[in-house]
Amino acid sequence: PQVSAHGAYDAASRRYTLTLEQQCQPSPGQPVKAPFLIPVAMGLLGHDGTALPLQLDGEPAAQTERVLVLDQPRSSWTFVNLDHEPVPSLMRGFSAPVKLIDALGDADLLTLLAHDPDPFNRWEAGQRLALNRMLEALASLGEPQLDDAFVDAMRGVLRQPQLDPAFKEVVLTLPSESNVAE
Repeated sequence: PQVSAHGAYDAASRRYTLTLEQQCQPSPGQPVKAPFLIPVAMGLLGHDGTALPLQLDGEPAAQTERVLVLDQPRSSWTFVNLDHEPVPSLMRGFSAPVKLIDALGDADLLTLLAHDPDPFNRWEAGQRLALNRMLEALASLGEPQLDDAFVDAMRGVLRQPQLDPAFKEVVLTLPSESNVAE
């Protein structure tokens, strides 16, 4: 299945609404598929890397990580008491074997690369940032431009003493040729 994620922040009400939508292509003998039961482990980060509270509307207490259950074609959750627009960190710990499609821009990916506690999400953010630069170079028929924000983010990974050296190596490895071809 493919899960599309879209977030909308309302600064006036300090609310962030996360909408998830699932789709699965037809297969032989099953032209229409019922919605899957998809657990989505997630967290929200501030742009400074702070884990933000995940307090759903109507809940008394907040936590910094939770599992949402996507069991409909489309579902939305509204988190309250957020002072700034968050960066969503979805599918933590490989919570579901899905293809995640999101609309995260470079600033959000840089935040995930620098601060996400989920190692896969950090790696994926680095891969997407590098791929974006490679594709821009291909489109312009020029050399990849390594902007300061990207270089600083990679340097930041190297300088974090709590990260395993093997993890640092994986994060700094460029996307594979097959990944670029996709």
